[in-house]
Amino acid sequence: MRPVLLVAALALVSCAEARDVLRPYAPRGADIEAVLAMPAPASTVDAAIVLGCPALPDGTPSPCEECRIQSSVRLWNEGRARNFVFSGGAAHSPHVEADVMADAARARGVPESAIRREGRALTTWQNMRYALKLARTERWTTFLLVSTADHLPRARRIAQYYGLDDAHTGYVACDR
Repeated sequence: MRPVLLVAALALVSCAEARDVLRPYAPRGADIEAVLAMPAPASTVDAAIVLGCPALPDGTPSPCEECRIQSSVRLWNEGRARNFVFSGGAAHSPHVEADVMADAARARGVPESAIRREGRALTTWQNMRYALKLARTERWTTFLLVSTADHLPRARRIAQYYGLDDAHTGYVACDR
């Protein structure tokens, strides 16, 4: 019985999603620089997918959210994204991350018509899964992923798992 469990465990560990669950994510500088050096897919993409992080206890944007909000507003002002999917549920606070970020972006000039909210995700895996499901219903095909630099290599790997390729996806580090 033990050899079967060992083989099953080894097969599971080889999967990218299991690796993220069983081994803590540790970004490597070379991976971060490689993702940041990748060209964006077009001068204007269909949507920026803004990955969530927790709000402050009072429901205002945390420094992590502020970073992503500022990048989103900049992308809008520069005409680099036509739409935005703000993703994140109430994972680590009672406040829905997508709503906190979307409301702040709207208050800073991004029109509500360009904003979609995905408020169920509790993990990066769910951020990508749910945001891409929403994006596919809109028939969007080109994207920018917005997160912190140290999170982008993992986000890229997860995006690739869900079918995004580097020809149609760019990466924006909000803290660079």
